[in-house]
Amino acid sequence: MKKWSIIGIGLLVVILLTTLMINSGKTNLKSYYSGDAIVFANNIYVGSADTGSLEVFRLDDDNLTLLEKIKPYNPRFNRYEDFYDLTFSVERNQLFVYAVSHYTIYKYQVVGNSLHLVNESKNTYWEWYNRINRFDGRIVTVSAKGVKYFNFDLQVIDSYDFTNSKSPYNINAGIDRFILSVDEETSSLLAYDRETRKTVSDIPLNFKYEKGNRKAYQDSFGHLYVVDDYYAKKFDLNGNLLGHFKHIGHQGFDITSSGHNHNVYFSNGVGVVQLDQNMNLSNYRFTTHLGGQSGWAMGLKVLHLNGDKLVIFNNTNILVLDENLEKIASVEATETDDRVYPLENLFLNLDKTRAYINSEVLVSGGGFRPDEDLIITIAKEKTNSKANFRGRFSEVITIPEMKAGRHDIKVEGKDSGLHYSISITIE
Repeated sequence: MKKWSIIGIGLLVVILLTTLMINSGKTNLKSYYSGDAIVFANNIYVGSADTGSLEVFRLDDDNLTLLEKIKPYNPRFNRYEDFYDLTFSVERNQLFVYAVSHYTIYKYQVVGNSLHLVNESKNTYWEWYNRINRFDGRIVTVSAKGVKYFNFDLQVIDSYDFTNSKSPYNINAGIDRFILSVDEETSSLLAYDRETRKTVSDIPLNFKYEKGNRKAYQDSFGHLYVVDDYYAKKFDLNGNLLGHFKHIGHQGFDITSSGHNHNVYFSNGVGVVQLDQNMNLSNYRFTTHLGGQSGWAMGLKVLHLNGDKLVIFNNTNILVLDENLEKIASVEATETDDRVYPLENLFLNLDKTRAYINSEVLVSGGGFRPDEDLIITIAKEKTNSKANFRGRFSEVITIPEMKAGRHDIKVEGKDSGLHYSISITIE
């Protein structure tokens, strides 16, 4: 305890320098402050949408390998938009990623090194989703209108009028019937009972900073854990303090456990701290320079695979540590999204609507990625083409042997998978 306090004096300098680096305006890096992680098929998958893109990584030895980085396309407004949040889910031995953008939920399946869109659901009442998560194994969204529970087909099965005016991020839940909220406006930890639909606990907390993304945690014994800007604390549901640990960080962010041992972990900007079940110090690690410059430990996920694994959303990087708080891997945020996106909606045109076998038809269109290779298919015959710098193309194809009648001509981008079809009558 004395060692931890003495280090705090010198650490004030580190805090000041780190804060200056984060706010200096000299970097265009996106900040990683939240996300999700899961163990599936003996692999660890990590995801975040903090950059506006849905980014999914897999831990391969000592590397976080980027599998996909995508943005949602909104045809209504003819533009690519941002994702806000994601969560992983294992269903029938398959791995899925749910992500939200404005009023839409997207469901992707992780297949090998790619994501396949399997479902999407737009609400008709213009509820803009801020967050998506798993509470008690169910998919939930969090918005200004409260918390909604969904089945795996993206149908609403229940909803609760429980909100957080400062940050939807601060609403969390575990395996019990309670939904937790770290409320900065009232400086309290709230526990909402889904069965009675009432707030059953209102526990005072202490904040010296006005804004922060913070999550509380409930263990299998019903104990509540939370970290404010002074202490990491353990309570029962009646608000009785069962243990505490004074920390010296900039502010308290997330606190959680893997559930497989008695270790509790919390993040406080300058790093992560490991406590035992009685809230005594076991270990700590500064992360300001562990995964790259300007690290600032905020979002925290703890998994169990051959021991605890900590996934830290560390401002300029995502960092993975083992249960001894030794670094396993990290990946740094990028300044820009280097993926190429289409510039307009998909469309196709034909120079004729009726044609004979062995005659030529001019197929043209756009909405593909600039300079993307294309495949034009009618019946089983394929013709290669290429989009120009605007994502448009024009190609003459020959009608192959086929039955008379109405047939589709399909154009697909080799890299993007974007495709569109148009009908032609063969005489």
